[in-house]
Amino acid sequence: MDNSTVVFSSSRAIRHEQLKNKNQTLFLPDYITMSEFISKLCVVSGYKYIDDDSRILLLLQASDFEGFSKLQIERNFFTFTKNSSYIFKFFEELSAELYDIKKLRDADLYAEYEEHITILEELYRRYELLCDEQKVLDKIFLPKLYKFNASYLKGKKSITINLDGYLTNFELELLKQVALLTELKIKFFASPFNTKMQEQFRELEFELEVGYEYLLNLSNKEILSQTKIEKIDAISCESFSEDILQIAFIQKRVYDFIQKGYEAEKIAVILPNESKAELLKSFDRKGNFNFAMGTSFRNSQIYTLLDANIKALEQDSQENIHRSKRFGKELSEIIIEMYGARDNFAVLEECFYKLREFITDKTELKIYDKELYTFLKVLPFMKNMGSKSILNLFMQRLGKTTIDDVRGGKITVMGVLESRGVSFDAVVIVDFNEGNVPKKSDKDMFLNTSIREKASLPTMSDRENLQKHYYNMLLINSKEVAISYVNASDTNPSRFLKQLGIKEKKHYDEHSYAQLLFNKRTAPLIESKPFTVPYSFHGQKLSNTKLKTYLTCKKKFYLNYMLKLQDHKIPKDIPEEYEIGEHVHRALCNLYTKKDHYLDVQELQRDLEKELDNVCEDSEFIRYQIALQKRVLRKFCEVEIERFKQGQYVFKTEEPLELEYDGLILSGVLDRVDQSEEGMSVLDYKTGSYTLYNKNNVTEATDFQLEFYYLLATKLGRVKQCAFYDLKEGKVVDELFLEQKIALLQSHIQDLLLVEDIEVKECEDPKACQYCAYKILCGRE
Repeated sequence: MDNSTVVFSSSRAIRHEQLKNKNQTLFLPDYITMSEFISKLCVVSGYKYIDDDSRILLLLQASDFEGFSKLQIERNFFTFTKNSSYIFKFFEELSAELYDIKKLRDADLYAEYEEHITILEELYRRYELLCDEQKVLDKIFLPKLYKFNASYLKGKKSITINLDGYLTNFELELLKQVALLTELKIKFFASPFNTKMQEQFRELEFELEVGYEYLLNLSNKEILSQTKIEKIDAISCESFSEDILQIAFIQKRVYDFIQKGYEAEKIAVILPNESKAELLKSFDRKGNFNFAMGTSFRNSQIYTLLDANIKALEQDSQENIHRSKRFGKELSEIIIEMYGARDNFAVLEECFYKLREFITDKTELKIYDKELYTFLKVLPFMKNMGSKSILNLFMQRLGKTTIDDVRGGKITVMGVLESRGVSFDAVVIVDFNEGNVPKKSDKDMFLNTSIREKASLPTMSDRENLQKHYYNMLLINSKEVAISYVNASDTNPSRFLKQLGIKEKKHYDEHSYAQLLFNKRTAPLIESKPFTVPYSFHGQKLSNTKLKTYLTCKKKFYLNYMLKLQDHKIPKDIPEEYEIGEHVHRALCNLYTKKDHYLDVQELQRDLEKELDNVCEDSEFIRYQIALQKRVLRKFCEVEIERFKQGQYVFKTEEPLELEYDGLILSGVLDRVDQSEEGMSVLDYKTGSYTLYNKNNVTEATDFQLEFYYLLATKLGRVKQCAFYDLKEGKVVDELFLEQKIALLQSHIQDLLLVEDIEVKECEDPKACQYCAYKILCGRE
């Protein structure tokens, strides 16, 4: 039996090691993470570890003293929760380096931070006292309270630590004690970026040389092995002007690695900016990737439901209102009840439990229950917060959680910290930009670099070097690496590239990468090859739109008029142009239903504007658009008066008509029919663009709007004129080729009557698909 213990930096590193040794039949060592190892070495009797929420609450209680406000951190629970992490990070750092907070004054030679240090000392003292009173252990007090657990080491033949980063003074103190009781070995690579750790080893009588991997025996101060590690040459680097093109870069490089024979499980994608994971996931159509950072709970069903309903209550937009309606009113009622609860915590708690009923996924329910359990513990401390703020705070907590990625992709996507202690054959690293590699730290909030150096505390430079070391280890432990960065006006490549001696080499132009993402034709959801279906127009109603669809695209005709598939209109706060046109049409119809003519411009303009106001919806934007239409329609009013003075009057508005015509039933709704002694004028209102044919293209016409209106209007009397009424320009535009187009329409109708089946196929002109509702179904998106 193997009595040795091997310590790794993370659980992922342990799993990686176990996979490497899965075929071994001998007993394996005891694998353990560094944090677990430290916790087993330290015993604190009579205390229990404090949870994160209690930790914040005790610190909030400790901050209740005069002078704390000078730290510029508000003491309300909502704000304090967000900012307490800076204080804890500061205290944790002092604890890890065994540095007494009282000595900070000595390092602050110029008294630059004297006031802040005094406040932090008092906060630390009061917090420590509260923890001691309640017998809860915060890890920042572990170095003061622990007793070394020598019994844990009994029976352990040796302990080997795989050191991937930096040992704090506290960790080093513990390891020195371990080395006295059992054989302690440390595996360490000396790089140009971990010289501070090399200095610590020098104090332990180890002289190390950069570029070598060592196995050190701390028990007898002996170097057991020294191996030269050569840098790999297979490192490529490319830059892009657009961030999204890096997604294509990842896909292309992974494909190249697979083609070269690398196993997918031994390929990794490193994201210095982990927020890019969601973007990469959206383009991972075949599920090739597994995301070590998991999936944000924000993508869960319950979070989406809650977020939609909260937004609908807080912002009266069409999108939010219809989204909440789609999810049902029951959940909205619960949130309304919560908003009305104010500081009635019993009602709030009951509502939080009611929300559980909307969770169908077991994993989501488990996460929700865990967060709710801890949240309810701190709920009584939110007395000064409104119920709306309380619900938003709970949503923030849920949004920070993640769901494990269980899709099963073989290529791992991770952040650089997760890569510690793990090696891959091929690696892709993106976002290699200044500010990302290395990432700036927020731990220097209370002290500047000068004080940190005097106090021998880690500086910003030390932390950046540690990150550089992690990237360097990735490069060294891989066989091939591909790097990319964005080179634009607001971002530059990381200067770390020069330190590594890596230069950009472009292999493909950006257009090629863009094609990988955007020029992939979507697989059609219906049969793409032409096929024939039986159909007859005999006895059918025929509108201009139906005929135009048939003449333009047989597949659209099949989907719309045969399968009856209708496009889904997404409600928007900003209306489309045609929607404003519908408002104007309705106002004109109402206007001339009440009065068939006017002789005074001002009277017409006044009445028209009144009707426009009446049809205007309760929307600021629509009211603004209607106000613009009022201005545009002034010219129209002047033209109207001239027409009425010539003996015209409005005979019909929005008149639905049908007409039997050569075996078919023509149908349509006439916008307006004017009457005079000479006959009728059939007018089609236009607030936007409209099609006008000329002598060169009239034989190819597919739009017969006015011809339909003309034929239908013959039921009402003699038609003398057929025209578009251009409301923007305030002019009547006659149909110049009425007779020719009627003859062409008759020819098309005769052809329709001969149809027994339709060959369903895509239209030849892709331009017709640009605004088509069915382009995704057809694969032309």
